[in-house]
Amino acid sequence: MPKRLRVAFLDRCVGCYQCVLACARINEKVLSIDRASIRVKTIGGYGREGFAVVVCRGCLDPPCVPVCPIEGAIRPRTVGGGVLVNRSICDAIKCSHECVETCPIPGAIHIDEDIQNAIVCRQCSICTKFCPTGVLIMEEPTPGF
Repeated sequence: MPKRLRVAFLDRCVGCYQCVLACARINEKVLSIDRASIRVKTIGGYGREGFAVVVCRGCLDPPCVPVCPIEGAIRPRTVGGGVLVNRSICDAIKCSHECVETCPIPGAIHIDEDIQNAIVCRQCSICTKFCPTGVLIMEEPTPGF
């Protein structure tokens, strides 16, 4: 069964952005933190503590799908949880960004103004391979979330 991403060991995050840069470079063919579907943010403070990893958690019944006004632009993955964005259909200019507002993880879906599409994790596991401290893992989905 396909797996989904989990932020398993947040206390290990050192804010290196390797997961972010790998996501953008490999999936989007551009080196831009804005185009990555995973984000690392500081929550203040000094030292290693103080980072938040913002990424889609792969809902089994994603609430962002039914609120999308453009049919087929966002659809659930067939197995494993999460969603896929059809960029040839998604046109962020013509919508009210309800997917962004409805997502239970604030910031996990964001709109890239350059390409006018929703950016959301497709659960590909690239970020896990580049995280030097093992913050991220792929796991089997469990019922409920």
